[in-house]
Amino acid sequence: MRAGIGIGVVSIFCLFIWTAVTYAHAELLTAVPAPGSVMTNSPAEIRLTFSEPISEDSTILLFTENFQPVTGIVAQVADANPQMLMITVPTLTPGDYTVQWTAVSTDGHPTSGSYSFRLARFALPPTLLWQISLTLLFLGAFVILWRWNRKL
Repeated sequence: MRAGIGIGVVSIFCLFIWTAVTYAHAELLTAVPAPGSVMTNSPAEIRLTFSEPISEDSTILLFTENFQPVTGIVAQVADANPQMLMITVPTLTPGDYTVQWTAVSTDGHPTSGSYSFRLARFALPPTLLWQISLTLLFLGAFVILWRWNRKL
């Protein structure tokens, strides 16, 4: 009876290990430029780092805001880091861009995803935006109080 329980436990353990290995996929850990980022300068390259080494079958596609493909880009796995996929990017014009990627693990399992970033003509620092907002708020309050006092 004990041998049967032991074999059952080992079988279940092996099943869990096999399932974990079977469903192992490279997950996106970091992206440069970052998802949702707003930049003022065109990025020279796009770098995606995954949770495990990826094969040369992995791809990155870049699309403009009208989903027109940006041509002349070739994805390659970085020589120094087999977990990094990168492309060199031509000079981009301001607008929204979508990065679509497919990462193929060295064991052949693909995973894919996408994200967007924006290239703006100019961007104000967040502290300056707060200063402008507060200035406009106080100026509006001053005008309202001044006009209210003139009516009295």
